[in-house]
Amino acid sequence: MGESGRSSIRVIATLVVLLYSQSLPAQETGKANPAFPQFKAHLVARLPGGYKVAAVDVDRDGKPDVIGLATTPSCLAWYKNPTWERYILTSGAREFIDLAPQDIDGDGRIDLAIADEFGMSRTNAGGLVHWLQCPEDPTQEWPMHAIGTEPTSHRLRWADIDGDGHKELVVAPIMGRNAKAPLWDVGVKLAFYRIPAPPTAEPWKPIIIDDRLTVLHGLSIVDWDRDGRGDILTASFEGVYLHRSQGQGDTISWTRTRLGSGEQTDPAKRGASEIALGRLRNRPRGFLAAIEPWHGDKVAVYTPRATADGLWQRTVIDATFNEGHALLCADLDGDREDEIIAGYRGQGASLYLYDCRDSLGKKWERIALDEGDMAASGLDSADVNGDGRLDIIAVGTATANIKWYENLGSGQTK
Repeated sequence: MGESGRSSIRVIATLVVLLYSQSLPAQETGKANPAFPQFKAHLVARLPGGYKVAAVDVDRDGKPDVIGLATTPSCLAWYKNPTWERYILTSGAREFIDLAPQDIDGDGRIDLAIADEFGMSRTNAGGLVHWLQCPEDPTQEWPMHAIGTEPTSHRLRWADIDGDGHKELVVAPIMGRNAKAPLWDVGVKLAFYRIPAPPTAEPWKPIIIDDRLTVLHGLSIVDWDRDGRGDILTASFEGVYLHRSQGQGDTISWTRTRLGSGEQTDPAKRGASEIALGRLRNRPRGFLAAIEPWHGDKVAVYTPRATADGLWQRTVIDATFNEGHALLCADLDGDREDEIIAGYRGQGASLYLYDCRDSLGKKWERIALDEGDMAASGLDSADVNGDGRLDIIAVGTATANIKWYENLGSGQTK
């Protein structure tokens, strides 16, 4: 072969290498940062059908306990830190789907809002929202009170909607009333409830925030404008939206802004599924992390450089998920920047951390937290053992478990 032929082969080979390297997932960037913390997994409990988890000091002893929720079979219990002894919260409800801790009656004890009687395709019935009142002895069954009803009520969050120092309960159904598969093309009634006086008054009054989104799966509360108000991020078939309130009392109104489109390839499985806001030192607005599309295979990051259509810039940092369902942003290494914690519940059941490796939120390194034994459906973070480091709590559906992942700090071994 002549020199010109060998030169052509070298050029083609170089182009192939360049093209291949550009197609690699953003997380495959090399070895983990040696300063990044190591983690050690601990089993809290076995929980068949585990779906949601929350870390909260139930018994007021200064240590965060764990509340676990399972869908099928139905179970709602709290586990005492550090022995993880289990106490059933209620036997008076079933088909649980979400929970939201808050001192509802002002007695200093943490109560619990719950969504129950859930059926995703049961769009014309069910969808109960209750609150459980923490008794003086929280190991006893908690009294249950009604809040409201909206079919497929699916996500609950507490937020100070009007900045008056009192939190309201935000409730998001996943499907609109009478919506049908595969497009589910009926708007969802995203609403909030003010706590009445007394809070045992039944039912509470719902106030509509938005009724135009479909398959609203993700819900996150943020203070977007740093004005003391709770703003709302949603992930739906239509993508990622920010909802902000204006006014007070009965004059409160809402504006919404579309920040990201999600993935819009398949009409029956599109948009975004989970949404979280994270911090970056060099980005005043930080970044958005999302799982896309609905129950999707991708972890995406949005950064606040508007594209031609006004949306934030989207970067897919992982496309290997199978039914992505768990997402959280938290500062695990104390550097004043948030990492992404994300996992999936389908075959392969894994949970990962993503550490930002540039100042723009574009390059992320994936670090395995649990591969094969955490079909992650829900996440929370807290300093579980009181060592000053933020730990991770996760619940797995198919793996039927609740684990907490101890943050050992850097330079430690598992």
